[in-house]
Amino acid sequence: MKNYFKIVENVENELKKTKETTDKPIEQSEFAIGHCKIALDYLREAVIKEGFPDRKSEILFFKKIKPSVYSKLLYYQAVFDMESTRLEVDKEGLRKYFQMELKKILKYMKKHKVKVQYYRSGHSHLDEKYFTRKNDEIPLELKDSHSLIDEEFSAWHDHTFSQVMANEMLIAYIKNEMEKLDHPEREKQILPKSPLKWTGTKMEMAEIIYALQGSDSVNNGDATIKDLTKGFEWLFNIDLKDIYSYFPQIQQRKIDPVKFLNKLIAILLRRIDDSNK
Repeated sequence: MKNYFKIVENVENELKKTKETTDKPIEQSEFAIGHCKIALDYLREAVIKEGFPDRKSEILFFKKIKPSVYSKLLYYQAVFDMESTRLEVDKEGLRKYFQMELKKILKYMKKHKVKVQYYRSGHSHLDEKYFTRKNDEIPLELKDSHSLIDEEFSAWHDHTFSQVMANEMLIAYIKNEMEKLDHPEREKQILPKSPLKWTGTKMEMAEIIYALQGSDSVNNGDATIKDLTKGFEWLFNIDLKDIYSYFPQIQQRKIDPVKFLNKLIAILLRRIDDSNK
């Protein structure tokens, strides 16, 4: 399984470099699509060659690992399509364009609301059916083309989960573009680059963000996950577009679900204790 995680880590690093290379959405998307396709090819080769040690690992792969890359491919493909067909019309014309794109996404989310709820709630009771390959219990008419075309590298709903994750990132992208229409002056406000860089994991960052949001300690409780995410992205030079995918993973932890926060508590208590000696 380490090889799978390494491939994902490598593509995330390449995607970060892409954003540093150009600020043009179409160019960013082209580079990102290429890196994601290569990563998926590597993952496919590894799966066919190495397989999985057990059923639990197979479920983890098709529920979390593959979608973490596949969702970004779907996201950047959609951004490329959206930006390459975007017409430079007046503000109201652009607003209608983005609203139309948003409507398409919301239509998909509504059509697949059961899977969306399963994803967002962090459920696992159907994992055996949703995220294992060649499951004969699933009637042929229910399987989609993605799971039928490549049965070695597809589970019943890894594509659905990937699309839901991509849609959440697209919704954030579209809302940001619409905010630029309403507040063009914000785009001109260039913040100085933060000298800090987060060297922990995104999962650890997610623990902090969700804890802060629930504590009501920022903006008197009015700060959203999105608000806090933007702040941490700038402060620590980290990309957290997939922030919403981490909470279900935290929920699923059976032992020490907030291990990073507990680690911070232990470190602070030790420091206090050392200072009192």
